[in-house]
Amino acid sequence: MFGSYHIGTVFGIPIKVHVTLLIILPLLALRIGTGLGIHFVWGLMAAAGLFGSVAVHELGHAVVAMNKRIRVREILLLPIGGLAQLERMPSRPRDEIHIAVAGPLVSLALAVGSFFLYLFFAGWMPRSVPLLFAVLASMNFMLAVFNMLPSFPMDGGRVFRALLTPRLGRVVATRIAAQTGRAMAILFGIWGLFRGEPMLMVIAVFIYMAAGAEYRQIVLQEQFRRGFGGFSPIEGPEADELKVSPPPYERKESTGLADVWDKWRRAVRRTCEDLFRNSDRS
Repeated sequence: MFGSYHIGTVFGIPIKVHVTLLIILPLLALRIGTGLGIHFVWGLMAAAGLFGSVAVHELGHAVVAMNKRIRVREILLLPIGGLAQLERMPSRPRDEIHIAVAGPLVSLALAVGSFFLYLFFAGWMPRSVPLLFAVLASMNFMLAVFNMLPSFPMDGGRVFRALLTPRLGRVVATRIAAQTGRAMAILFGIWGLFRGEPMLMVIAVFIYMAAGAEYRQIVLQEQFRRGFGGFSPIEGPEADELKVSPPPYERKESTGLADVWDKWRRAVRRTCEDLFRNSDRS
C-alpha cells in the first residue's frame, strides 16, 4: 500500500505501518499522558503498546488463516486499527468463524496478561509502571469487545455473516450483515459526534464504506462463478437471490434475468447439437 513502511516480518508475514500512524502516534501519546497525568514518554509507550497489541491481534487472525491454508500477504497498521490482508476469504463458514474470533481472543489474553502485570507491579514500582499495564489491559479488553460487535466487516460481523450463510447463502448473508454493519456505523458516527471523538467518526465512515464494498465484491464473485465465459447479466435485486456454496436448498421461483440467460444458453446448445447431429447424418 502506498505510504506504508515495512517494520518487520513475523511467521513470514510482512508487517507494515502506514505513514499516517506515525503522525497520529505522538498525538495519541500526548492525549494519554495528559489524561492520566503521566509523562509524555509513558504516554508514548502506552500508545506504542496499543498498536503493538493491534499487530498481535491481527497475527491471531493470520496464524489461524495460515492453518486453514490461506496465505496472508501482509499486516498493515493504520490509525483506525490493523488489517490482515488474506490472499482469499475462507469458503467455509466454520473457517471464517475460527479466523474471525482468533483476533479478539488474542486481545482478551493480552488484557488478562496486562492486568496481572498491573497487579504485580502495583505498590512497589513507580506509579507510571503499573498504570501503563492498567491502560494496556483496558485497551485490549475494549479492543476485544469492540471487534466482536456484529458490525460487518469487523470480526463480530464476520461471525454473524458465517452463522447466516448455511441457511441463506453467502450473498444474502453478506447483504444482511452489511446492512447491520452500516446501521451500527451510523450509530458509531453519531456517538463520536456527540462525544467529540473524531477518531470514532473516522472508524464509522470506514466501516460504512467497507461493508458496502465487500458486499459488492461478493456479488461480483458469484456473478463470475455463475457466468458463461465471463460475467452473467445479473443486476440489481436479482443479485440478492444468488446462492454461494453451501446452499441449503434450491429455489423454485424464477431468478429473473439469470433464469432467462440460462434458458437461452441451453437453447443455443441444443440448437448447435441438432445442427451437428443433422450434419453427421447427411
